[in-house]
Amino acid sequence: MEIQVQNLSKSYYLHGAEVPVLRDINVTIPSGQVVTLTGPSGVGKSTLLHLLGTLDDPTKGEIRFDDASVAGWSTERLANFRNQKIGFVFQFHHLLPEFSAIENVMIPARMLRLNSDQAQEKAKRWLEKVGLGHRLEHKPGELSGGEQQRVALARALVNDPQLLLADEPTGNLDAETGKGIHDLIFEWSQNSGGTALIVTHNNALAKLGSNQLHLTREGFQP
Repeated sequence: MEIQVQNLSKSYYLHGAEVPVLRDINVTIPSGQVVTLTGPSGVGKSTLLHLLGTLDDPTKGEIRFDDASVAGWSTERLANFRNQKIGFVFQFHHLLPEFSAIENVMIPARMLRLNSDQAQEKAKRWLEKVGLGHRLEHKPGELSGGEQQRVALARALVNDPQLLLADEPTGNLDAETGKGIHDLIFEWSQNSGGTALIVTHNNALAKLGSNQLHLTREGFQP
């Protein structure tokens, strides 16, 4: 999936005053590539990911997915688009603590109206792909930080998305474990042709991206 961002701006309002976060952002993220995004704290990296994930609306500008604009789509249509086309991974895994690893991964598949057996089979397959086939019934509290994040990655990929958005997915992990998560994302992109955008503060990992973007308050810089 190719993403085109055109003149994108986002502002919030605090006590009636406008607080601009992103100003006139323009960028194209090519289909089938793993793109890394770096930049100082507070410049809007997470805000940009939320906009690309259709979790929030821009103040102005347009986002196009494979040349199709989502502007004006209903809440229901956007939700279906996200569940079918986009996977999300965050710095904190956001796994449901009362559910096992396989149950957590099944949730997006069930939202696609797969029956329980189909969802379970897909979830099991993805957990095996991320090296956790032996931890299917373990709950998040029984897993290490790296294992929790691999479960979160499997959950993001269980519906075979065309786009993966990852916000500091290795921020709480040691260097070796973090590289393992990045390797899994690259492997997924190469095997599926999917597009990934990874926000990271780790410059060494950022350099592994097919393209590297650096965001400042003035916009993207070389």
